[in-house]
Amino acid sequence: MSNDDPYAIRMYEPGDRTAFLELFDDVFGGGSEAWFRWKYLENPYVSHVPMFVAEHDGDLVGARPYMAFRLRMGEETPLGLQTGDTMVHPDHQRRGLFTRMTERSFEYYGDLAEDVLTFSVPNALSRPGYLKLGCREVGQLPTAYRVQNPAALADGLASRAASVLSPIVTAGLRARQLRASVPTDVRVTRHDDVPASTLAALYERSVPDAAHALREERFYDWRFDRPDWAYETYLARDRASDEPIAGVVVGRQEQGDTDVVALADVVPLVGGDGRRRGLAALLDRIVSEEADADLVTATSSVIPKSLLYAYGFLPDDRLPLSRVTTPTVLISRLFDGREEPSWRLNGIRLDDPESWRLTFTEHNGF
Repeated sequence: MSNDDPYAIRMYEPGDRTAFLELFDDVFGGGSEAWFRWKYLENPYVSHVPMFVAEHDGDLVGARPYMAFRLRMGEETPLGLQTGDTMVHPDHQRRGLFTRMTERSFEYYGDLAEDVLTFSVPNALSRPGYLKLGCREVGQLPTAYRVQNPAALADGLASRAASVLSPIVTAGLRARQLRASVPTDVRVTRHDDVPASTLAALYERSVPDAAHALREERFYDWRFDRPDWAYETYLARDRASDEPIAGVVVGRQEQGDTDVVALADVVPLVGGDGRRRGLAALLDRIVSEEADADLVTATSSVIPKSLLYAYGFLPDDRLPLSRVTTPTVLISRLFDGREEPSWRLNGIRLDDPESWRLTFTEHNGF
């Protein structure tokens, strides 16, 4: 900060936590000590809090945090930082603080010896800012919704979607499920926790070359310890051997008046007939037991679209949902300190949508 510059841009310090939470409550509402501790202090992949802040007259007026993941891309495991919780106090907006905090983060992580990249799903308002800073749009991350109560949906979707979707809900969901073919050689077990070793072993059975979060035991132990979501696990087991062949972590959260259930993670991420049979049995059990939820959502990049359709899920990139939903768009770039960053890491194109295999696990909102 110079004599003419009223703002100091710096890394997060331990004494900033209370001020961060106060600013978060002012800007977004909510936030808690437990949530902050889980997301930023207990993350197993960084030894620091990956956050840059703006300070004015001793007050914290802006923050540019990242949620850290260890990504897997072929045989490499670079550090991946996902943007989220970016905020500037209303009295200090439109003064370039978002840009300055982000540029400072690019400088810091670009100087590290290891490869570090950012990947994010910013909203339409903040996306142009990232693009100006050298990020690129990778493509849309398609999401599928099983809308079980259109009238309960929030954020303006309810009134528009109710008239469009009610006939589908009332006439189609149960009929589709009845027509779905449920494998008889698979049984499903439900667990009120997230069995880290079992899920990590399922993941290792078929690992894609595309970029995704490394799913190891410590990842599962941390990732699904989030205090503002409730998680449980469904495992599909081969009846003959009783061995797990697929698993789904299901998250639940009340969002306003809407009861949302998310298929937060799916393992293995890729696979053949055994995986498909397991997923069919899992979807059948999950939609039956979550019939009271207003909304069940899944990422269609890891579950066959035909299976999702069979169980009443509609994609948000096609009618009718494309009329009433906002696309989720992935952006990315390397922190390599160059004005024009490289777009290839370990032979993988970062700006190619086929280079990514993501679930809600890699999304800081779930």
